[in-house]
Amino acid sequence: MDMEIISINVGGSRHDTLADTLLNKPGTTLCQLARKHLNGTCRKKEYFFDRHPGVFSTVMDYYRSGELHVPLDVCGAVVKRELNYWQVDERLIEPCCWISYSSYIDNQKTLSDFTQSVAKEQAELDTFNRLAGWRRTQARIWMLLDHPRSSRWALIYAVTSFIFVLTSIMGFCLETLPEMRQVRNDSKSHCNRTSDIGVAVYTTHPLLEYVDYVCTAFFTLELIIRVVFAPNKLEFFKSPMNIIDILALLPLYAQIVLDWLDHYKCFKNDRAVIETIFILRIVRIFRIFHLVKHYKALKILVHAIRASIQELLMLLIFIFIAMLVFSTLIFYAERPSQSKEDLLHFEGETKFRTIPLGFWWSIITMTTVGYGDMFPKTGFGCVVGSMCAFSGVLLLALTVPVISNNFALFYTHARSREQIIAKQEGFDEAADDASRKSVSIARSKDTGSEAGDATVALLQKTNDTSV
Repeated sequence: MDMEIISINVGGSRHDTLADTLLNKPGTTLCQLARKHLNGTCRKKEYFFDRHPGVFSTVMDYYRSGELHVPLDVCGAVVKRELNYWQVDERLIEPCCWISYSSYIDNQKTLSDFTQSVAKEQAELDTFNRLAGWRRTQARIWMLLDHPRSSRWALIYAVTSFIFVLTSIMGFCLETLPEMRQVRNDSKSHCNRTSDIGVAVYTTHPLLEYVDYVCTAFFTLELIIRVVFAPNKLEFFKSPMNIIDILALLPLYAQIVLDWLDHYKCFKNDRAVIETIFILRIVRIFRIFHLVKHYKALKILVHAIRASIQELLMLLIFIFIAMLVFSTLIFYAERPSQSKEDLLHFEGETKFRTIPLGFWWSIITMTTVGYGDMFPKTGFGCVVGSMCAFSGVLLLALTVPVISNNFALFYTHARSREQIIAKQEGFDEAADDASRKSVSIARSKDTGSEAGDATVALLQKTNDTSV
């Protein structure tokens, strides 16, 4: 009975095999089929399955040879689906084919966060479209403010907001030019002191101050509108970019408050006040990250970095270990003997006075930057430097391509989604045009038939009158 031949037709491809061959892999779909066939509970001349014939050929080869090889020209998703149907464990795939097959699984896991983010954004837009009343108005304004690609007006607003961001950052950068800074002598005579000492106060150019006022007014109005129309106020204030926007507004308002204080000139040159305001002014630089919301490539880069956290941590650990090793080696390689004359010469000539100073040299050398401010002078030091540079190139070459591959994967996936959406929109527009044309043709036919009926009725009436 075990030598009985069973015919299986999969997608039009017929396979004849022995029942004993199928019984070799218990727990699989074909093994159960063979048992039912031999027991007589299900006997057919040919068993038909509407499945993928190419993958089934590899499944049959697994039954015959005991080795599971998958076709490289078939998508990993199709292979996984077929193996699940035939109840063949994917972990049985041979190592020569596992790399190609596992790339699908790895890419699927890598793209999961990006796909969920896109799906969440689309679900949010769909939810807004189903609202009514104030909630619908709130959602429409929020889409205008937070989704630049949702409409033409949203894109115009996004471009305008980004122009103000660039203007604010450009003004902040121009303030550091000596030509844009003015010196004014102030007096402390109004303070609670008897001395009358002149104080030199650095002020910015009036034009840059006006630009700062205009940009701050725009950002303040924008922040108020975003707070009012934000669907979720808690999530709004937890967003890093919104926190940056709030902190970036504080310096100007802090300066206005200080201007209104009676004792402002007593402490406006105080170092703590100056440093605090200066740090808050630096925050406005981070507004440039608003470009992530407008430029999809930067958003893809953020997702690629998130997906490469493990590789980045691995790179940092490797660099940290190499930094400790080579900074220690270079310190002792450049260290002189313990005589007083050598120590004095050592302090004057070498730059590797301590191991922590060697950390900087090892990082710069491993990243192939090489500023030239620190370099070995002894033979053994040159050997250590060569080993440090070689190990740095090797470490970067092993880890950086993973991040670039993730970025290429995300970018290709995003581009393919855009093309699919554009193609679907083209099909919808073509269908709408076809339906409008058919309706116009039907209306013209109805109009023509009505006109013909009216003409016949008029002729009939004329004949009746003549008679």
